[in-house]
Amino acid sequence: MIVSNLQPLEITEDPNFLGFINALHTTFQIPTKSEMRSLLMTVYKEKEKELQNTLASVDDVTLTCELWSSRPEDSYLTASAHFVDNLGNLRSYTLQTTCLFGDESAANIQNQLTAIMEVWGIKEKVHTVVRAGMPQMKRVKVKWRDMPCFADTLNMIFKDLMGNDELSNVLRKCQDIIRFFKYNSDAERKLREIQQQLGMKQEELILCSGDQWFTWLHMLEQLHRQYWTMMMVIDEQGKTDLNLNENDKRKLDNIISALKPLREATSMMKGKGFETISVILPLLMKVMAKLKGEEKQNDVARALLSKCKKKFGDINNHQLAPMTFLDPRYKNQLGEQNKKQAIEKITKELTAGQVFSAAKVKAVLKRYLAKEPNAKDSNPLAWWRFTGKEQFGDLSKLALKKLGVVSTALPLERASVSTGERFSNFRSSIEPEILHMTLFLHNNWCTNS
Repeated sequence: MIVSNLQPLEITEDPNFLGFINALHTTFQIPTKSEMRSLLMTVYKEKEKELQNTLASVDDVTLTCELWSSRPEDSYLTASAHFVDNLGNLRSYTLQTTCLFGDESAANIQNQLTAIMEVWGIKEKVHTVVRAGMPQMKRVKVKWRDMPCFADTLNMIFKDLMGNDELSNVLRKCQDIIRFFKYNSDAERKLREIQQQLGMKQEELILCSGDQWFTWLHMLEQLHRQYWTMMMVIDEQGKTDLNLNENDKRKLDNIISALKPLREATSMMKGKGFETISVILPLLMKVMAKLKGEEKQNDVARALLSKCKKKFGDINNHQLAPMTFLDPRYKNQLGEQNKKQAIEKITKELTAGQVFSAAKVKAVLKRYLAKEPNAKDSNPLAWWRFTGKEQFGDLSKLALKKLGVVSTALPLERASVSTGERFSNFRSSIEPEILHMTLFLHNNWCTNS
C-alpha cells in the first residue's frame, strides 16, 4: 500500500489509520515505522539487484529525466532507463530520484545524471537523454544526444500561446464560469435539474490550470457543451458578468478547433507507457496539415501553427527523419527531402567503421524501402529483432538503437500531470532516501509480485 499509493512510512503511526485498522480487525498489529523501513529496504535491494543484472546484458540505453517539486523549496530529479529486450519489447525502469537541494543548475543536473549512469553501470551504454523541461540544459555540451520531451514541448507551445492577452482573458472567463458552479452547490443543483429536464447528459465540471493543453481542451469542450444551460442558471442568479460576449464565444470555438488536431494526432501514440520516437514526425505532419487547413478562418490555429513551426523546425527536412525511416510502419510517409536525408545519415553511420561500403548499405536500404509497410498497430521493435534482422542483417542493430529512443520523458498517461501534483503536503515530507526507494518500487515492482 505504501509503495502503490506513495504513502510516507509515518502512516503506520497515524492515529486515524490505526483506528481504521482496529475497526477492521481489533487484534491486528501494524508494523512499526522502523520495521516498515527495514521491509522496504529489503524489497528495494532485491529489485535493485535484479535490475542491475538486467541492465548488464543490455547494449543500448536511453535515459529520461524529469525535474519536479512537491513544494517550492524542494526539487527532485528522477531518471529512468529504457531499452529493447530480446523479444523486441520496449522496457522502462525508474533508476533514481535525487534531491537537488535547490541547486537546479545545468552543471549539477549533468553531474547527477552522470553519477546515476555510473552507479548503474550504464555510462557507456547511454546514447540519448530525453528531458522534460530543464531549458538550462539546452546548450550544455554533453556526451550523449540531448532530446526534449515531446509532450512537454507541446505543453510549452500551449503555454506560449496562452501568453496572448485576448486568449488568456477568454480562458480566465471560462475558468470563472466553471468555478462558480463548482463552489456554489445551489447553482450546480439547478444546472443538473435543468439538464435532467432537457434529457441532457450530465458531465462532471472540470476546472484546470497550468499549461497542459490536453486538460484545457477537455475542460473547454465540456464547458462548450453545457454552456447554454449554464447561462440559464447564471442569468437567473444575476451573475451576468460571467456571460461570454460574441467575440469570446468565437474565440472559444477557435481554441477548441485549433487544439483538436493535437488530440487527433497524438492518438497515434498508444496512450500509456512510452512510445518510440519514430512516431513524432508523422504526428507533426498530421498536426501541421490540419492546422494549415484551418489557419485562414481561425487565428488561434494560425498562431499555433506558427509556434509549432518555430519549435519543431522544418518537418520536410527534419532531424528525426532517420528514426521514422527505420520504422517499417511509417517509412513511406516521408517526403523526398526527408527520405534522402535519412538514407544519407544512415549510410554515413553504418560506413563510419569502414565495415560496410556505401553501395552495399544503400542497396540494403533500397530493398527495405521496397517492402510493404507494416500495420499501424504492429511492433516495429519486435519486427527488427526478428524479421528485420533476418532480412536486412546489421541494419537491425542500428534500427533497434534508434527506435529504442522514447518520445517522452514520462509515461504517456502522466504526460498531462506533473509529478509534484501526485504528492500531498503530507507525502512531501518523505525523506529523500525513502522517497527514492518508494518511487523506484512504485514504478518497477509488479503489483502481483
